[in-house]
Amino acid sequence: MSRIDIVGLGPGNPGQMTLETLKLLKNSNQNFFRTDVHPVMDFIREEGISYESFDCFYENEDSFEDVYENIVEKIMLIVKNGRDIVYAVPGNPLFGEKTVVKLIESAKIEGVDYQIYPGVSFVDVTMNALEEDPIKGIKIMDAFDFKRFSPDPQMGVLVTQVYDKHMASELKLELMEIYDPEKKVILLINSGIPGKEIKKEICLYELDRSEEINHLTSLYIPAEKEAYLGFKGTLAIMKTLRSDEGCSWDRIQTHESLKTDLLEESYEVVDAIDNEDWENLAEELGDVLFQIVFHAEIGCENNRFTMTDVINGINEKMIRRHPHVFLNKFDFDPQKVETNWDAIKRLEKGGDQPREEADSVHQISYEMRKLPKALPALMEAFKVQKKAAKVGFDWDDALPALDKISEEAGELVAALKANDQQNIEEELGDLLFSVVNVARLVKIQPEIVLRKATQKFINRFEAMEKIANQEKKSLNDYNLDQLDGIWDQAKRQ
Repeated sequence: MSRIDIVGLGPGNPGQMTLETLKLLKNSNQNFFRTDVHPVMDFIREEGISYESFDCFYENEDSFEDVYENIVEKIMLIVKNGRDIVYAVPGNPLFGEKTVVKLIESAKIEGVDYQIYPGVSFVDVTMNALEEDPIKGIKIMDAFDFKRFSPDPQMGVLVTQVYDKHMASELKLELMEIYDPEKKVILLINSGIPGKEIKKEICLYELDRSEEINHLTSLYIPAEKEAYLGFKGTLAIMKTLRSDEGCSWDRIQTHESLKTDLLEESYEVVDAIDNEDWENLAEELGDVLFQIVFHAEIGCENNRFTMTDVINGINEKMIRRHPHVFLNKFDFDPQKVETNWDAIKRLEKGGDQPREEADSVHQISYEMRKLPKALPALMEAFKVQKKAAKVGFDWDDALPALDKISEEAGELVAALKANDQQNIEEELGDLLFSVVNVARLVKIQPEIVLRKATQKFINRFEAMEKIANQEKKSLNDYNLDQLDGIWDQAKRQ
């Protein structure tokens, strides 16, 4: 079987090419270069090294992914025909070279022998230009994949392949969602090439204004000096608040004492959504997030769980419950997805069932009983009815359920006439339960519509107070019939 030698040409200075790479290229007549758009190519030609480049694929294909696939296919075809080859790429073969990654995968599948010969990478010369020690921590990101990753403001970030002004413009817009537009960043062009290196500090908003940008351009974003930025900053703030030097109130909080705070913050999120107040929504979501961080820190202090456990747990759960997305188990169909979700959820919870309820006989009632006790009553009723509907115990539509409301209202009237307090309470509960059923059948959350109805009542009552004030009176000055008239007047406003 033929062999592939994969070599790195270094960042562009011929003096930084390894002797081993140069020897391989000189001794081979089957040299293939990913591209000859590289500063070292003049030296390659001067040395009389013959080669073939794959630049034609860049000219003919619509996407870089197609280019890389075609390069790998071409190399594997050559090797299968019995020829040993040298494949040369800029920099170090294992630093940001997608064709090398794909080529290694194909070689392993096909049983092709290969050897990787390292070269000086762009990271080496970039760190040299910056006079930075990467051991302190640096995040390296590809401008092409930038949207898939989140930079850490507390760590230096090196963004590679900022190859033209259009890419620089897109990158700038993404970065200004995270960093201050005035933040000082460092543009690095032709790093490692004597006499052509450009290193200049600019404001982030100026990134796409530099005329020197080319295919050898990188961007360095220094770490923020402030300690409390990003999600790591949030975690650090919480640790500080809970420390001996922190806040006395925060230090004494427990999971139990924070329950009300979490509920209140969650309701404030719902309120912001109802009001379509998006700026406030962002703030309220932050408050909820801080509550989660609070509980995670308490869990960590008590050796129960950490924030990493919280995050990994939800990541694993979402992947497990979305096999149609992550495992290609079946075609996407909303109803099937929901059914499968419930089935997976039952399997997850199965280990917690008491022995007498572990069989399928009490499965639905078990699910009902396992609903969180802290749920608002309307939401609990909604979920119980939804679970009962799984076995067909349900109306076809809302109209028969509406008749049930009339039936329950009649029974409540009878209980009221009999002045039977215990029966009044029971029938009133049945009536509310029936109203929830109608809401569920028309796909409306009763908790939400009741909240809206309450808000509407408050608005109209406020209007009544204004009407009374215009008449130089208080609502206490009117009898019930007069108040009804003012109410009708407020409704018309």
